[in-house]
Amino acid sequence: MPRPFSGVRLLRPSRTLAGTVLLTGAVFGLAVAGTLELKGLGESGVQAERDLQGVATELSTQDALEWRVISGRLSPEDVQPELAESRERARALISRADAADSGDGVAPITALHDAYADAVDEELRLLAAGELEEAEEFDEAEVDPAYAAALEVLTEYGKDISADAARARSLSSTGLVLTVVLSLVLTAVVQSRRKRAEVRRQAERRSEARYRALVDRSSDLVVVTDRTGTAGYLSPSAERLFDRSLASGPALDLSEVTHPQDRPVLAAALAAGGAAEGAPLEIRLRAGLGWRTFEVSVQDLTADPAVAGLVLTGHDVTDRQALQQELEHRALHDALTGLPNRALLADRFAQALRTAQRDEQSVGLLLIDLDRFKEINDTLGHHFGDELLRQVGPRMAGVLREADTIARLGGDEFAVLLPGTAGVDDAVQVAEKLQTALSRSFQVEGVELDVEASIGVVLSGEHGAEAMTLMQRADVAMYVAKQRNLGVFPYDPSLDTHSPERLSLLGDLRRALHDDELFLQYQPKVSLSTGEVCGAEALLRWAHPDRGLVPPDAFVPLAENTGLIGPLTRRVLDLALAQVRRWAEQGRPLQISVNLSARNLLDDRLDTTVAGLLAEHGVAPQLLKLEVTESAIMADPARAAELLRRLHARGIAIAIDDFGAGYTSLGQLKNLPVSELKVDRSFVTTMQSDSSDSLIVRSVIELSHNLGLSAVAEGVEDAETLDSLTAYSCDVAQGYHLSRPMAADAFDAWRAAWPGLPPTPSRITAVVAAGDGGAARAPSGLVDTPAGC
Repeated sequence: MPRPFSGVRLLRPSRTLAGTVLLTGAVFGLAVAGTLELKGLGESGVQAERDLQGVATELSTQDALEWRVISGRLSPEDVQPELAESRERARALISRADAADSGDGVAPITALHDAYADAVDEELRLLAAGELEEAEEFDEAEVDPAYAAALEVLTEYGKDISADAARARSLSSTGLVLTVVLSLVLTAVVQSRRKRAEVRRQAERRSEARYRALVDRSSDLVVVTDRTGTAGYLSPSAERLFDRSLASGPALDLSEVTHPQDRPVLAAALAAGGAAEGAPLEIRLRAGLGWRTFEVSVQDLTADPAVAGLVLTGHDVTDRQALQQELEHRALHDALTGLPNRALLADRFAQALRTAQRDEQSVGLLLIDLDRFKEINDTLGHHFGDELLRQVGPRMAGVLREADTIARLGGDEFAVLLPGTAGVDDAVQVAEKLQTALSRSFQVEGVELDVEASIGVVLSGEHGAEAMTLMQRADVAMYVAKQRNLGVFPYDPSLDTHSPERLSLLGDLRRALHDDELFLQYQPKVSLSTGEVCGAEALLRWAHPDRGLVPPDAFVPLAENTGLIGPLTRRVLDLALAQVRRWAEQGRPLQISVNLSARNLLDDRLDTTVAGLLAEHGVAPQLLKLEVTESAIMADPARAAELLRRLHARGIAIAIDDFGAGYTSLGQLKNLPVSELKVDRSFVTTMQSDSSDSLIVRSVIELSHNLGLSAVAEGVEDAETLDSLTAYSCDVAQGYHLSRPMAADAFDAWRAAWPGLPPTPSRITAVVAAGDGGAARAPSGLVDTPAGC
């Protein structure tokens, strides 16, 4: 950028005198006088030019002294005398040049020189005070620009002086005496050449100073070496790295500071005069007590006399590599446990499958989900849960091979990859070992924590060939193991609710909810004390346009595993309550039972939904009974109990279905707002052939009565079973022996024709007692329900 004073001329030869010399050449004396005057002006210009060159030299000297302080070789106090002397010499040279100036003078040079001196003094003061960062910033912001500005103005003045001196010498050559003219011309030529040479030397000195300043301030290494690795020059950054200077001792052998494993690579590059195809090398160099990785390039400048060697430049990439490795690790590992994550597992799974296919082997995959982990989080907090998860990986590693991979997929779900597994039995054995290991207590901050694991097992080749398919099927197997409390379960295609056919069925189910393909059938419930129909259970059916009648077991689990269970339950309730309203309008009200899914008990708005439907159909709450299974309640007992209490508060009856097959404790049962226990059909259907099942049925009935509840037996298939239930004082029965599920019209016809149960001694007693106003038992919680059901 041009300086404000770049157009100032130091020497301005008189144009009038030059014209006089040219126009009055006949006057010898005047010509000689004019020639001598012009010659004097030219000599003054040359002297002024040299003085300004001396000023530039002194500026370079002051810059060198400043750098010695910055590099730590000298203290600020050490350089003060030399700086003062150099500045005095510079000012003297500027004054002498100013005396030779016939124009505006050299005041701008003086101002720029003093500004640079002031900047250097301030920088030295900061260094002396130990303010290194401030000194470095001040150097870049003030000192370097002041130095560059002074040199630029000196250069411009030098050019002007040279031009003016040449003009004066040219004019002096017009004298009358040819010898004088020729000698003056010759002198001008010589001086011109000398000036050009000096200008070139000055430019070279500035270029060299600029290059050295860049090298000295650069953090990159610059080393000049021969092909054997003997360094002849070290940049300041290299001196600092290797903690030595070539001026202080023998030449440095690069092999001494190169990592032993990298020495052959460096030696080959030096011997060849550079890396292959100019590619940079990565070598480790000793820095203090450690090693730093540098990206190094080698350039052969042995033919350049100014260098005469191989130039090795290096950039420190240690921190960049560490950051890159950290990012790669984070991308492929779980942040909490440090185990491989889903992405790394997928990569290793794909590699294992390729290797297994080549070697005709199989790969096992175990999908592991911790049981009761949510209870630990909810009870003790997530900190304990996280600490437990950190211990799971090491615990499992203790029973696995080194080649096996443990990965955390998220939450409390883990996966184990088993390359080279012989068969499903081997994979199941490993899974059982893992389950045993995980069943041992974990110690977390002095607290013993117990968990168990549900493990799904798949094997490539037998259960699928692709990683995605095997992962999905392992998840299916794990879900079955958890639902059935099996611990370990290998994949079974017949239990896979996620097959393409099931997926297609799920899409059809979404459409069926809107196309009136779903309908209800009703199975009567008969009071064993009076023989009357006291209720009906609504059973969902699906008339598929292509598949025909689809059983509930084929599509209800699909709805439970998706968001369809809510709309499906609402549809069932809507159809059931519409039918209850029709019966009530016919003067024959009948309580109806509707089954709820475990997922329904997780819906906090279920009670308001049911209440809204009751209001919409104008049905009394006592005419609706909701049946829930023990397993559904145990999925989240506290939440389920709260929801059931809200439903009960609205006047809706609650029954526990399939009682005896779940895990409800008596303590939980007594606190649930239920009015009915339905004995699981698996006990009822075999009670005539299995005395143990008969005892269980009788015990459940007695338990129901002791708790003030009604006992219902479902799955009554024959008269003998019905008679036994009557003898056990069971309250209500339903099953094929009484009636199969029927459509509403068929149900009405059957109900109208129902003759009642054949009389038995116990039933006659109950009817007589009821007729006498006696206390034939009315199950608790069923006030105002028809026929005492």
